[in-house]
Amino acid sequence: MKDFQRRLTERFSALRDSRQSAVFFVEHGLDDDELTELRAEVRARLRFHAVDSGWWDDNYLSLLVAATEVGYRYRGSGTDFWPLLEEELGLELPPVGRQRIKDLFVRASEQFRGARPPTTAWAEAFHLIAWPITHALLPLEFHRPFAATLANLRVGMSDSDEATLYRAVRSAAAYPTARFATFLEDLGVVVSLTRSVLWREGYDLSPEIIGRLSADLEADDVARRGVAVARSIQRAAKAGASGPVQLPALTKTKGALQLRLTNDALLLEAGFPLLDATIAPRLRTSLRRRRFAPQLWGITARVASDQLLSGLPFPLKFTALPERNAPLFPDLDGVGLEAQDLAVLHGFDLELAPPHLFAVSAEGDVARQVLGTTITGHRTYWVLIGEGDEPIRGCPTVGEIGPLRCLQLAPDSAGGARALAQLGFDVRRGVSVRFAGTPSVGRADDIPSFVAGDQRVLVPQRLSGDEALVVHLNGRSAAATATEVVRVAVEPGEQRLRVAGETDSREYVFRGVGALPPVAASVRLELRSEERTVQALLGGRFSFVVDGAAPIDGLPLTIDLEVGGRVFTATGALGPVPQAVSSEHAVLKTLLDEDVRDFVSGAEAVTLRARVGHIAVAAWELERFVRPCWWQGRDEPQLLSEGGPLRFGVVSADDPVSKPTEDGLRSRTYLLAPIEADHLQFGALAPFTTLCIAPKRLRLSDLAVDGATKPRLERRRRGSRGGVGLEDLVEAYLRWSLAETRSAIGEIHRGQVAARIEEWMTEVCCGPEWTRAEVTIPHKSTWSILEQVCQAMALGRDGLTELSDEQETQIRQLAVAEVRRLLPTLWTRVGPPSDLGDDDYEVLDGAWTNAYEALAARYRARGQTDAADQLGDADPHESLERWDEAFVRVRERVELHALAAMLLPSDSPARLMALEVGTMTVDEVADELSAWATSARRSFGGSAPTRDALKASYALWVAPELALTTDWRAAIDTLLVERSVARATRYLALRAREARWGGL
Repeated sequence: MKDFQRRLTERFSALRDSRQSAVFFVEHGLDDDELTELRAEVRARLRFHAVDSGWWDDNYLSLLVAATEVGYRYRGSGTDFWPLLEEELGLELPPVGRQRIKDLFVRASEQFRGARPPTTAWAEAFHLIAWPITHALLPLEFHRPFAATLANLRVGMSDSDEATLYRAVRSAAAYPTARFATFLEDLGVVVSLTRSVLWREGYDLSPEIIGRLSADLEADDVARRGVAVARSIQRAAKAGASGPVQLPALTKTKGALQLRLTNDALLLEAGFPLLDATIAPRLRTSLRRRRFAPQLWGITARVASDQLLSGLPFPLKFTALPERNAPLFPDLDGVGLEAQDLAVLHGFDLELAPPHLFAVSAEGDVARQVLGTTITGHRTYWVLIGEGDEPIRGCPTVGEIGPLRCLQLAPDSAGGARALAQLGFDVRRGVSVRFAGTPSVGRADDIPSFVAGDQRVLVPQRLSGDEALVVHLNGRSAAATATEVVRVAVEPGEQRLRVAGETDSREYVFRGVGALPPVAASVRLELRSEERTVQALLGGRFSFVVDGAAPIDGLPLTIDLEVGGRVFTATGALGPVPQAVSSEHAVLKTLLDEDVRDFVSGAEAVTLRARVGHIAVAAWELERFVRPCWWQGRDEPQLLSEGGPLRFGVVSADDPVSKPTEDGLRSRTYLLAPIEADHLQFGALAPFTTLCIAPKRLRLSDLAVDGATKPRLERRRRGSRGGVGLEDLVEAYLRWSLAETRSAIGEIHRGQVAARIEEWMTEVCCGPEWTRAEVTIPHKSTWSILEQVCQAMALGRDGLTELSDEQETQIRQLAVAEVRRLLPTLWTRVGPPSDLGDDDYEVLDGAWTNAYEALAARYRARGQTDAADQLGDADPHESLERWDEAFVRVRERVELHALAAMLLPSDSPARLMALEVGTMTVDEVADELSAWATSARRSFGGSAPTRDALKASYALWVAPELALTTDWRAAIDTLLVERSVARATRYLALRAREARWGGL
């Protein structure tokens, strides 16, 4: 005993002298074996020395540690602490002995600066046991509420001072018990524990107690889940925040299940309520950037993020039930989301563990989950039970969903009533009414809300004969029979409507609100171009995105171009939203034909209007951008300014990187560019105010630029002795890519020359092997690539049916269109590994069968019955492995795997490949590149590039006009020195172009 007294004295003295905060006696530093020995010693000494004897004055620390350990394990209100301690010590403790233990705690706290109980109602009511429980620091009973509090923390710890963090923890503790509220009173303890548990480092606490607490938190499933959520959010906040991070307000997004019976098949669907309008757009954009499609609990087929956030039900496909306390989104940490988005997603909650009860609709095809325990006896119910659950006798089977079985329960039958009672539901057959007309404002709320001032119609239910109900509201009453209704005026605030029958009564609660909340548009059009000019439209730099809350497919898109009193129109079909619409899109490409381009090229302003069916419309005014110097005239152009004409020269398409010369030879296509334009007078844009001149008539072969002379490329800023450096190439690239044109031929040829210079830039920045790999990239949509892969693999082809090349092409187009319509979210679910189920593969085979039948119907309509019969008999069945192989090939081509394999550092491709850059602005991509550069900073030759340098580097590839507003010349140094930056920005730029062409 004396040895324990000596060791503990040294331990607590060392803790006292090493820090300013209080010492807790649970920080004794003893292992399990030593604690067992200490308890045995205390029990043995208490047989000879009473607690109130003077012997304990010199050997009290072992007794206090034993009492503190009981306080650590204790769970209760306070009345049963002493029996547990008496059992631990092996003797009864009279009131004098209990007071003696408290006095020893007080003495030891004075000697070692020990912790003291806070002044709270609970601590005063239980002033004796408050000491050992306080010295237990974080008893086991507090582990779950403390973990839940940390998961609900709404600030980033790394940028919060002690006071801010403490206030946040107090706010995050939802409805604490009296004991837990007492624990929360100590600012220093709360802050130290919060930082120690989440960062696994001791902050004014010993490493031994932090290790013990962490191990005990890990051993509790619920506590472990809460701490994991909190650490995930704080890691994201620490990594991505440049200042204090304010997370969204504490909220839970509770999902619900429903059953749907369709075509004799039973489906289990889930749905989450719509998020707040201030949160949903940001979260939807963030998830789309990373193509986040989670497997719920890690066991379901992947669910597109748009479906999660749409507010609409989506099917759940699974073959096994999730493990107990499994997180809903188990793969969140690897997605790279910001702290704000993680906080929202961690608030999503959905319970799948059976049993679940569902109320069946009047049509009998949909059953919605029952969340309460009181149900009406006038409806039919379905119940979901697990494979191992005891079967319910006398109840018919509705169907099976993976490992779950669905049974029908009728409260009117003896078996159904007994089963409902066993499940814990209270069946009542009392009065019932419903609000007719439009649904409530807040459908997902527990209490329905209606607009104040409206009149709602109350319809009695399940009345027969002369039965009547009496409705009481705000001191007024009205009666209604089975054929009558009651009109209720909605007043502001919460209302309680009581409905009484002959034998029963019931209250309905509803709320009157001031006005309808804004309704989010189901489909909207968002401009994504940095430049809103006529030049951007004609130069292919103008784009917008058709977006929606869900992946809707097949909507018609109409684009009108109004200029000079004339309106040009083009219409076509959209694929699944979101979809980028640029000059490469079929509708806009059809609109901007040669005649329209010639007409628009001289216009000062145009109006572009886009319509998506009758759902959404947007219009943009595009004006001709007027620079300090400009071109005038068509036959003999002049470069003018406010000070008069300026000098300009010629750059031939055969030597596109040469400097403009006044006596230059004019080839079939050439560029007019300023000579020595004063930057101070005309700005940085002046050297790139160029005009591309091309013949009005040319053969297609004349448009090729293969004859353009490739200069000797040098990996340096400026070339020497006839060579060309990167800055020389960039200047030439900007001159050609930003040039105005007066004809469609000039626009095509200008683009080809700019592309050739860009190829040379890429070779200098990224290396020749990268340039060679780029040649293999297909500029097609994902679905078009699927057609190519199907052709290469002879997929969906019946080998016994002879087809012409034209027929094969038609069948592939029909089949892929069918797949695109039936499986719009296909590319979020294919692998490797693939999350497609048997029914998905049936859809794929069925699409090819339907394609053969559709083509057969065409031939039959033409009277070609023999060909129609041959096509109708085809059997294009394919194996699952062949389909998976085809999807892997498509994904490799779409995600540019050949280029991703050359990205540096080698662990960065997954992060960059996951980004959906097609719907991101340059600034948004710059933010992602900045986060990537921070994580990969050790692979750079120098310090990590700045965000401005990364933005300028990326803008050079995708938005040359925007690049001119950045310090692009400084970015050239980064592209030359850091090949990893050049490849990363180039890769994302190519992905953005693929999306612009409809690739993603």
